[in-house]
Amino acid sequence: MHRITLSPMNDPETAQKPGRRNDTRLRLMQAAESLFGERGLHGVTLKEINAAAGQRNESALHYHFGSKPQLVDAILSHRARQIDRRRVEKLDALAAAGAAPALRAVLRATFEPITELLDSDDGVRFVRFAAQVLNDPDFDLPSVALRSGYEGISRANALVVAALGDLPPEIAVQRQRFMLEMALTSLAIWTRRGDATADAAARAFFVANLLDEIAGALEAPVAEETLAALQATQKA
Repeated sequence: MHRITLSPMNDPETAQKPGRRNDTRLRLMQAAESLFGERGLHGVTLKEINAAAGQRNESALHYHFGSKPQLVDAILSHRARQIDRRRVEKLDALAAAGAAPALRAVLRATFEPITELLDSDDGVRFVRFAAQVLNDPDFDLPSVALRSGYEGISRANALVVAALGDLPPEIAVQRQRFMLEMALTSLAIWTRRGDATADAAARAFFVANLLDEIAGALEAPVAEETLAALQATQKA
């Protein structure tokens, strides 16, 4: 399994100045994100990505990224940095209100920076790409997101953990994985609609209902059967 870093310190773009080289990197990432989102990470060749980015030199991708996993890592880092800045803004607004925020408000601040992307083709491209990474056995996106060290993700995670304080830690962690899996998969399916970027009212309803569903799943009572199954895994 490839280890995604998703850390600003490891994003090679932060160390580069604007110029032709950086433009080439960005075109390669955009082409890869689009192709990966449509056909999956293993359904696209590096040659196809080079061609889609308008690169005649077939070694361009290797030169800029080294390998397909490093390319995926670069796309995620580039996007995560942008999304997390927006997440921090929303969490700051919650903190300014004073009282401890309700779980649904935390979830809204956590996922709105992604759901806001659904009104543009560029945003739809990223959501589809992220869902493909999520479902690829070579990557573990939920674990990476929780351990990334980004300020917004870390703060949101802490607020969710606090809201689920009565749950056994193992159940709380697994439910957080379910939360991310449910959100990304549902958003990617939504983008298949022909009017996904145009029907703002339908999109707002879909997002609101999705947040209700995630909040309900996180706060659901733990069945005795589930506790028994957890105890069995601990004994094993």
